[in-house]
Amino acid sequence: LEIYADAPGTPGANALAKGLVDPVRNVRLDAAWSLRRTVDTNSTAGRDLLTNLRHNADQPAGAMQMGAFELQRGNTASALGYLQRAVSWDTNSAPLYDTLAVGLSLQGRLAEAVNALEAACRVAPRDAAYRYRLALALNEVGRLDDARLSLEQAVKLDPRLAPAWYNLGLAYAAQRKFEAALEALLRAESLQGNSAPIPYARATVLLNLNRVDEARRAALRALEIQPNHPEARALLQSLKR
Repeated sequence: LEIYADAPGTPGANALAKGLVDPVRNVRLDAAWSLRRTVDTNSTAGRDLLTNLRHNADQPAGAMQMGAFELQRGNTASALGYLQRAVSWDTNSAPLYDTLAVGLSLQGRLAEAVNALEAACRVAPRDAAYRYRLALALNEVGRLDDARLSLEQAVKLDPRLAPAWYNLGLAYAAQRKFEAALEALLRAESLQGNSAPIPYARATVLLNLNRVDEARRAALRALEIQPNHPEARALLQSLKR
């Protein structure tokens, strides 16, 4: 479950804080939902939000929203109850399975999280994001070949999904398929050129191919992006010996 929030003190955060005390209930609801991780549930806006969530929790979408709220509040066990209920009511919703997987992962129930993400992929077979998240979950449980296959499927579905290309490069490198790893990492870097881990990973692959000068340049590129990147700095130091 990816959450994007404005930093405290930014114009967006200040506007949301003002929304919590707006006289219009819908404005308060929107602000409280945006600030659901920290909103005081004893405040007027917090009570409005809880009332609204509980009112809708007898429907799949409402139960998922209540589960997402509980996840954000750190109440994982309660969240899972809502999310499992939502899935039982609507077995054809990939977002429900995806959110359920988040809750299961937070409880360390990784094999069940894999099952939930596999269900999301069955329901939405053309969605690259679910394939990508499934690959990460498969890697967590040690199913490395399956993780690689899922990453390959993800980049076929969405050739512009840079994180999938990056992780695919790492997967190929772990299997000592260095040429394939290099190709995948170059694809990732062409799509996300401001990420230091990508050229650093490329440097390690190039070293395995004994392409030392190229590895040095790749490590230097990582340091251009992130001057305090410790692994890239250590790699360059090792090449000076």
